[in-house]
Amino acid sequence: MEEKQNILNILMRLLHGIRDGDIEIYKELVSDKLTCFEPETQGHNVKGLDFHLFFMQNSKVSHPYHIELVDPVINVYGDTAYAAYTLIQNTYDQGEYTIKSVNETRIFNKQDGKWKLVHFHRG
Repeated sequence: MEEKQNILNILMRLLHGIRDGDIEIYKELVSDKLTCFEPETQGHNVKGLDFHLFFMQNSKVSHPYHIELVDPVINVYGDTAYAAYTLIQNTYDQGEYTIKSVNETRIFNKQDGKWKLVHFHRG
């Protein structure tokens, strides 16, 4: 149970880092060999960090948003773990709330004693 909580803490740190545009946290928690499928990749399996770092370096969140995980499932199998959940983002801008949700699966691998995100699927 302790390792599952550790993965959840790392996941939340990663998601907040993405939200805040914190490139150092992203590089710390994500493998250089990251692979992913997400709407922005238009069905392609994108490899490496460059695709994501480009967005983080060139977009500023104009309105902060709140992150909520719904029904997270976290399992750890030795040096591999995954988290599957629905991510809800609440934004408040000029008196209006916007709520977005997306289903995500993130896979972590322990490398040199530290958990790193190695793959995710978002859609």
